[in-house]
Amino acid sequence: MATYDENLLLRALPPESARNLAEHLITIDVPSRTELYEPGDTVNRVYFPLDSVISMTAPVGATQGEVATVGQEGMVGLPTVFGTDLANMRFFVQIGGRIAVVPADAFTDLLRTDDALRTVMLRYAHAMFTQIGQSVVCNQRHSLRQRCARWLLMTHDRVPGDQFHLTHEFLAIMLGVRRAGVTVAAGNLQKAGLIRYRRGEITILNRAGLESVSCECYRLVADAYDRLVGHAICKD
Repeated sequence: MATYDENLLLRALPPESARNLAEHLITIDVPSRTELYEPGDTVNRVYFPLDSVISMTAPVGATQGEVATVGQEGMVGLPTVFGTDLANMRFFVQIGGRIAVVPADAFTDLLRTDDALRTVMLRYAHAMFTQIGQSVVCNQRHSLRQRCARWLLMTHDRVPGDQFHLTHEFLAIMLGVRRAGVTVAAGNLQKAGLIRYRRGEITILNRAGLESVSCECYRLVADAYDRLVGHAICKD
């Protein structure tokens, strides 16, 4: 039977729970910009990213702003944990890659009978609520440069290696600002030698320096995942 230990949430499950869930999982390759759910959609599948990154966004006027980022530490499909099948946010693939997928009905059946699975998913939900709440405060209180650094660190934690694809347009959507602001913020980080940004490719050059620029929100959220899910998400 296939294992899915790349996903930290699945890795946190007791062996029997992991085996029961693995019987229903399949792995798919999903390109960037793939839409998973729009608000009002029925949640018919639950997604566990293995090496991909998924964005959860909400409308901000005529644009979108990111609410949370989901990678190998989590899952998409939390409404199923709370007994509903209605998506209330937009979910789309930010960085393409592999995702383990389970039908929602099979997942909810397991939740009803497996206390350990339900407990791990509820703890993850608590961590996700921490991320969402901290993001609200961060967007109100911290500078674009700090928020840009935080978002780059969060993405870096969720991808293999130090490089990932990202355009100014996409980063502007994630931060809920205009492209011009992103150009200035990313340019400052590059001039400081913290990142390299060429033709839509971000390379993290100095992670410690990037953390020193980021606000405290990054560590608060990362520590919540470590404490609640049981595996450190931060890269060294």
